[in-house]
Amino acid sequence: HHLFSKEIPSLVEAIANASSDVMQNWDVLGGDDVSLDDVSAWMEKMRDSIEKRQHKGNSSALVQFIIPDDVEQSSDESMDELARYILDETYDLLESPTYAHAERMCLNTTFTYLKVDGYAKLFPSPTINNRRKEEEGDEEERKPLAKVITHLQKQTVATFYKPPSHQEEMEDWEGVFGMMEEPLPSAPNVFIPKFFDAVVDLSEICFN
Repeated sequence: HHLFSKEIPSLVEAIANASSDVMQNWDVLGGDDVSLDDVSAWMEKMRDSIEKRQHKGNSSALVQFIIPDDVEQSSDESMDELARYILDETYDLLESPTYAHAERMCLNTTFTYLKVDGYAKLFPSPTINNRRKEEEGDEEERKPLAKVITHLQKQTVATFYKPPSHQEEMEDWEGVFGMMEEPLPSAPNVFIPKFFDAVVDLSEICFN
């Protein structure tokens, strides 16, 4: 309850604030044009702001949006011993370097997928599609900011909500990471198989 009622809204607010800071000098209604490098730079700055990637610590900066600040005080006195043990183990995992590494892998995969299979396709950019144009000194193609934001919104929804086909799920997921002979009735999205290595890393400390 705490995660969805307080922490997720806090994360959304932090992302909105980071987005406003990064985009404050750009005018959608004013007809600003942007390049692929511009959009990529926005993503990197927003990620730096939220993920604190410049800090070389061994724990996740996003854990603050999962574990309550007052976790010790907020523990239910009526919680049984097993439930408290499971909760403590979960918090230890979330604060571990292994979780931080797995989280970073998943986030990098997500944003790479969103770029390469998403907004980068708007730009026949020398940084993506045609290195020779850059070598010849041609300017990078630019698109109206309003068009880019609209495309990014649609692509984000398509990326996170497009279910894989039966063949994709069995070949890429290996039947939910090899645990089932048949796919689930529905699957969240097409890029989850790319998280396989991170999930394996976490499973090794969760179940061993």
